[in-house]
Amino acid sequence: LVGFARISSLSCCRAHLTRNVNHPTMIGARTFGAMRTLSRAVAPAMRQTNSFATTPIACAMRRTMSINVNPYNPDTPGYEPGVGSRLMKTVGLQKARTWDEGEADGFAKTSYETIFEGKKVVVFSVPGAFTGVCHKAHVPSYGKNMAEFKAKGIDSVICISVNDPYCMNAWKKQLGDAAEGIDFYGDSDGSFTHYMHKEFDLKGSALGPAFRSTRYSMMVDNGVIKVLNVEKRPGELEVSSGEKMLAAL
Repeated sequence: LVGFARISSLSCCRAHLTRNVNHPTMIGARTFGAMRTLSRAVAPAMRQTNSFATTPIACAMRRTMSINVNPYNPDTPGYEPGVGSRLMKTVGLQKARTWDEGEADGFAKTSYETIFEGKKVVVFSVPGAFTGVCHKAHVPSYGKNMAEFKAKGIDSVICISVNDPYCMNAWKKQLGDAAEGIDFYGDSDGSFTHYMHKEFDLKGSALGPAFRSTRYSMMVDNGVIKVLNVEKRPGELEVSSGEKMLAAL
């Protein structure tokens, strides 16, 4: 009963919090802290089901959670995108292009809607442009199978790396026919990789200065992840190749 009373009283602050959620001093530090702690604690469990209990406590928890926890936020405790997850609509990537082209469009990201909405998209992410396995095996495994991907209803195949889009543009040119039909994108600020929880420290391989992406592939259907293959180590190509993705479709 004490717990229910506390949850109910906290959830009654919803309208006030909606206006002042970024200003805990305006609602009281203890109330703000209690609400945030509660909502973060229940978030993982609440996300695991599409049908929620209708008890007063559960309803109060959901109202409280909806204020403070975005289940698609990469900083939400316990959240990591997987099969069945819908990609957050604020994600975006830098399409491979020249510096002059980037300057002309204001260095704008390509939006979620442009890349994923209403499409079946195969994504493969690599640790670094021009690097060994990525250059010699990973990209070619998709390039040589583009006709097969199209035959299976895939609208686009994209390669992502934590690199700037100008580097990705130069890499695609050097790959030539091996990259034919693949769209290259730079995750220049690492935000997409952070969202996917695929950061990996590769400074030991002179890939820095911050984190890079581990190697993985996925198929995204209208924004929802349908297939996800993650390598155990970024230097391996066992489960994320073009051939493995074709077999999974």
